[in-house]
Amino acid sequence: MKNSVKKKTLLKALVVSDERQNSWFLNGGFHEANDIMDVRALRVNMQDFHSILREIVQQTPDVLLLDSTLSSPFVARMAVYVRDKMPNLPIFTLPDIHGALIRGAETGNTAKGNVTNSDLATADTIAQTILYTHGRLGLQRTLLQMVLRDDLTDLHNRRGFIALATQQLTWARDSGQHMVMFFADLDGLKWINDHYGHGEGDRAISLAAACIKETFRKFDVTARLSGDEFVALIMEEPGRSAETICHRLKMNLADCTGAENPYKLSMSVGVAHFDPDRPVTLQELMKQADAELYEHKRRDRFAASDDRRLTAAAHELKNPSGSPASRTPGPLREPAMPRG
Repeated sequence: MKNSVKKKTLLKALVVSDERQNSWFLNGGFHEANDIMDVRALRVNMQDFHSILREIVQQTPDVLLLDSTLSSPFVARMAVYVRDKMPNLPIFTLPDIHGALIRGAETGNTAKGNVTNSDLATADTIAQTILYTHGRLGLQRTLLQMVLRDDLTDLHNRRGFIALATQQLTWARDSGQHMVMFFADLDGLKWINDHYGHGEGDRAISLAAACIKETFRKFDVTARLSGDEFVALIMEEPGRSAETICHRLKMNLADCTGAENPYKLSMSVGVAHFDPDRPVTLQELMKQADAELYEHKRRDRFAASDDRRLTAAAHELKNPSGSPASRTPGPLREPAMPRG
C-alpha cells in the first residue's frame, strides 16, 4: 500500500540524451532520482529534431531533463521550442558530471577528492532543485487557475476567456483557420431566483455549465462571462456545424435537469463566425455573437406571443363567451418559465 501511494506522488521525468553516448544520469549516477521521480529515457538522434519534439509533447512529462550528452546548440533550440509548445513544463540542463570525473581522474584531482566531492555534491542537489522548482510552478499554476477560473462553475471567467480566446484568434488568423463563437444565456434565471431562491439559481447555473462541458471538447475555450452569460470559441471543422452543436446542447440541457426537477433548463444561443481572410477583433466577434443571441430571443418572444394568441382564438371558437364551458375552471398549472 505504501509503495502504491509513493508511486502516485513521483514526478514524471523525461531524460533526453544522445543515443551515441553513455549518460551518467541514466547509468545510475544520479542516485536520488528514484526517490522523487519516475525517470524515463528518450535516447535521440539530434538530426531528427521535430520527431523528438513531437515525442516529448506526447509523453507529457512533469519535468524535462536535457542531458549533457546533447550538444549546446541542440539544447538551446530544444528549450525554445518546448517552451513554446509546453509553457508550464520545467526544463533542466544536466551538468556534465561524468566528463568532470573523467577529467579529474586524468589530472589526478580525483585522488584529492576535489572534483569528486564537489561534483557529486552538485548531483545530490539537482533532485532537490527539481522538486522545489516543480512545487513552485505548481503553486503558480494553482494561483493562475484561481485568477482565470469561475468558482461556481469551474469554467474560465471573463479574464481567462479573453486571454485564451485572443491567443486562439491570433493563431487562427495566421494559420487560416475558421472559428465559431457561441454566446448563450440561461433562460429564466430571474424566474428561478424569484420562485426557488438564489441557491437554486446557483444550482441552475452549475447545471448549465455542466451541460456546456458535456457539449464542447476539452480544448475548446469555454467560459462563464457573468451571471447567466456563457461563451465558447471552437475551431470550425467538417461535421461539427454550429447547428449540430446547438442541438447537442439542447439535448444535454434536457437530460441534465431530469423529470424530478421543478423546471426545465434551456438556453438562448447566438453564433458568430470568424473568417481568417476577413479577421475581426475578439471584441467585435463577441459583439456579433451577442447581437445574434438577442435576435434569437426576439424571435422566440414573437413566436411565443403568436402561439398564445392562436391558442386563445382556438379556445374562443370552441367555447364562445358566455357558454358554461368557458366559465369552467381548468386544471391548475404552474406558469411557464419565461425565456430570456
